[in-house]
Amino acid sequence: MQRKISYYVTQHRPTGITIISVLMIIGGLILLFTGITPLFIGPLISIDTSDSSTSALGLLITIGGLALVALGIASLIVSWGLLKGKRWARTITLIISFIAIIFAVISLVSSGDLVHVIAVIIYGVIIYYMFTDKVKLFFGRVKESTTT
Repeated sequence: MQRKISYYVTQHRPTGITIISVLMIIGGLILLFTGITPLFIGPLISIDTSDSSTSALGLLITIGGLALVALGIASLIVSWGLLKGKRWARTITLIISFIAIIFAVISLVSSGDLVHVIAVIIYGVIIYYMFTDKVKLFFGRVKESTTT
């Protein structure tokens, strides 16, 4: 009697995933440290209560700093997930890459600056790479069935 058993096959982390993760870690740290400065400057600007526009500017700077810190932390979490082979990290990376391509194309069309083509190419390569069998295998997306 033959039984068909399906199981997920995994492998060692592909080099490209390590490179993408390291770049995301660097980007996350840059976002984190870039966001810390406005967190300190924003409240200092808001101290001057004589001018409401200055207080509003301080609040906007603080909110911007919070956003940068949050994005930095999120980038570090996603890069950790990529290194560990978490499916959610691959999904988030794909979503971010698609969104980045859309924004790069919009920027290219609106400004006419060809530098945005570089972003389209980079994120296109990332999307292509995330759909290769080797990467899908690492993230447990490829099912292999055997007959016993």
